[in-house]
Amino acid sequence: MEAGFDTIEIHAAHGYLIHQFYSPKSNTRTDEYGQDKALFGVEVIKAAKAVMPADMPLIVRISAQEYGKDGFDSDYGVEIAKRFADAGADMLDISGGGDGVLHKGNHPEFYAGYQVSLAEKVKKATGLPVIAVGMLDEPAVADHVLGLENADLIAVGRALLRDPYWVLNAQFNQNAANSGEMQFVPRQYVRGFM
Repeated sequence: MEAGFDTIEIHAAHGYLIHQFYSPKSNTRTDEYGQDKALFGVEVIKAAKAVMPADMPLIVRISAQEYGKDGFDSDYGVEIAKRFADAGADMLDISGGGDGVLHKGNHPEFYAGYQVSLAEKVKKATGLPVIAVGMLDEPAVADHVLGLENADLIAVGRALLRDPYWVLNAQFNQNAANSGEMQFVPRQYVRGFM
């Protein structure tokens, strides 16, 4: 907050600590954190919200389904999402996965937007805005997901590693067919898009 950020996102997916607590596969504790596997994440969210300004959004990234051997399904993921929403999360960043080991018969087919259905399911169940992920590298696909209202935001990862100007190029390609307006292009870069 002191550095001027206007949003905080807690990473509670992909085998990181909070995910290890809510995952039945990794959390074999017998104490209260084993009896209520969402409790640790709930406490972290409440602690963050207690010191954040009231108007600052808290995003929580979750694995809404584990793809490894004996991983949990999306119904369980939705229950975790509901608990985190009730704890104070303002938006959920919906991904899938767990320990990084894919198991035959328990992982998705990989295609553009393959995890969007998880985001849509969580959005409907919680009423919170969601971020969709999952090979949404093509601007037209990302725009389609937003247009269908399957998600409220799109997260693009690997495509930005390959092309740090992904947003500018996406806008340029979109606007070349339309108005030519370049709202995301810094003034110093405009000549490069003419």
